[in-house]
Amino acid sequence: MFTYRTLTGEDAPAWLDLRQEGARVAPNGFLVTLDEALAMDTDRARQMLEFGAMRGVFEDETLVGFCGYRPQQRQRIRHRAELGPFYVTPDRQGSGAARVMMQGVLAEARAGGVAQIELTVAPDNARAIAFYKKQGFQKYGVRPDAIREGGVPEHELLYLLWVN
Repeated sequence: MFTYRTLTGEDAPAWLDLRQEGARVAPNGFLVTLDEALAMDTDRARQMLEFGAMRGVFEDETLVGFCGYRPQQRQRIRHRAELGPFYVTPDRQGSGAARVMMQGVLAEARAGGVAQIELTVAPDNARAIAFYKKQGFQKYGVRPDAIREGGVPEHELLYLLWVN
């Protein structure tokens, strides 16, 4: 049984472990590098989680996935929210954990009056793209030179889901 909730400072050790795992096994799914993820300590992780922008999916009491969810605060863009990173540990991929996490985000968005959720994804992240499309996200553009890996520019795909 999976449950969804906002992560708090108390979740810092588990989130930090999962974030480091994600940066190691799915580096194209994160803007943070593995070195940056490894450099973060539990106190800094706790501080980051206290902002309230990170959600988690749990199997019993074990954190098995997390995602960033950031509704926009300015009046003219309050109808929008950003999603990402979105990560589920490899041994729980395909188990329904990602779907539970996405359903939690969508319920939260609807309750908060969010009309659209936006995300970016690496063009070679086929598994993520397939998942997002299955959830109803549509590609609406490409951001060129979005990141640079070793000085080499890479683009990212822009996806959008109308919530209501």
